Amino acid sequence: MERNNKRVWIDIANTAEIPFFKPIISELSSEGYHINLTCWKRGEVPELLNEMGFQARAILSDSSNPLKKALSVGARTVLLNGLASKFDAVITMENVMPLPTAYLRGKPSIIILDNDVKLNSTQSIFQKMENKVKKFAKYVIVPEVAYDEFAKFFGKDILTFPGIKEHISISGYEPDPNFLDKIPFNEYVVVRPESLSSHYVLEKRSIVPELLKLFNKEGINVIYLPRNKLERELARGYDVYIPPKPLNGLDLAYYSKAVLTGSGTMAREAAVMGIPAVSFFPGKQLLAIDKYLVESDELLHSRDPEQIFEYVLSSWYKRKHTHTHTKIKKIFESFLKTIKSLPVYY
Repeated sequence: MERNNKRVWIDIANTAEIPFFKPIISELSSEGYHINLTCWKRGEVPELLNEMGFQARAILSDSSNPLKKALSVGARTVLLNGLASKFDAVITMENVMPLPTAYLRGKPSIIILDNDVKLNSTQSIFQKMENKVKKFAKYVIVPEVAYDEFAKFFGKDILTFPGIKEHISISGYEPDPNFLDKIPFNEYVVVRPESLSSHYVLEKRSIVPELLKLFNKEGINVIYLPRNKLERELARGYDVYIPPKPLNGLDLAYYSKAVLTGSGTMAREAAVMGIPAVSFFPGKQLLAIDKYLVESDELLHSRDPEQIFEYVLSSWYKRKHTHTHTKIKKIFESFLKTIKSLPVYY
């Protein structure tokens, strides 16, 4: 974007977007941009934003029921047009809900995408509708390693950045030296279930109970991070620790022995920090960025609980350090340069 002192609207729809946008908001704010923040009441989004000192207006709630979720997305998309403050441009990550508002108001929109599976795999009717709305965006930015997959849908006229979004998320991260005082043990693994209510996830079976059974049998501490009541039920009868209030996900990953997730983001954050990382994302097709990490031997993808369990045990004292601070900083600077250089006219 060409000029400072402009109003940038950022709408945050899930917890994975918070660490991603944190350094972006900090940098843009320091350069004179005024940031308007809104969020969806999904998981711990409002609470985490508040803990980080961000003032965000929460608009409508998510649901674990696919039909109610679709209705919430539709209603919120309509509401945003009336409730959003004045803005000169909108930036969003995977979240399409602000795009029609920008389109109707004649304002430019920037969407950052990294989930090509939503576009190029078998889709529900709701996912197809969401994909069509993505084309409302004036600018599309994707990781270089995923360019070919996104070009199939958007054509070649899309922008790229080096690395993956998780490099951006950890670019300004400093571990909390007192974090372990906030939880009841020093050694643990993190488990976050599959997002089975997401429209692009067609498989609806979770392997979480099988994983928890194996960890309980071995006496391994588990910090379990459900998004909703349905996902809490997956852990019923197992010995897990569910934090009573939201915790910084990057701290959770940094101090863990391994991070296992069915949705992907937390595992990728762990991977770029050198922490043993496992994705048990359901479905036959992997995201291009996950393929990149798997091929780089930085991420295990598996739906086999026994294989995952053995991998965690074998990696208990291992850390990789392939993503240096210098490398991460360069990726963030390149990404930010792309954002700020877009020919946005008002």
